[in-house]
Amino acid sequence: MLKTRILSGLKVILPAAVITLSGCATVFTGTTQTVHVQAVDSTSHNLIAGARCTVIDGQGAELPVDSNPGNVVLTKGKGALNVRCAKPGYVQKQVGVGQSFNAWTIVNVLFWPGILVDAATGAIQKYPSHITVLMEPSHRKH
Repeated sequence: MLKTRILSGLKVILPAAVITLSGCATVFTGTTQTVHVQAVDSTSHNLIAGARCTVIDGQGAELPVDSNPGNVVLTKGKGALNVRCAKPGYVQKQVGVGQSFNAWTIVNVLFWPGILVDAATGAIQKYPSHITVLMEPSHRKH
């Protein structure tokens, strides 16, 4: 009798766990990510007051950063990032940022359909949490 109840309980709990844990990275880390962006002087490493930055994802969407430093919310899986910062009297040094693998996806080895969910939502990847853009005064020789 007890064995029958345990087996019945497992028949309910196991499928529920598989459905719940499918797409682990999607469930636990989401499909968007907040990234901190700052523009700093390449020599002093001080924040550059009034610098305005824009993050461009791999699909060409431009996302302005409201302040320096500031945050921008990115949709995961949109490809490599490009960051442009501007301030009169400064030039930006080249900055490129790519994605990295989201380790939560490893759990999907146990729950096979989850990897498909994570890949479709972009949650299989993640961006760095901070991006620092180095800028130098435009009168400085290269």
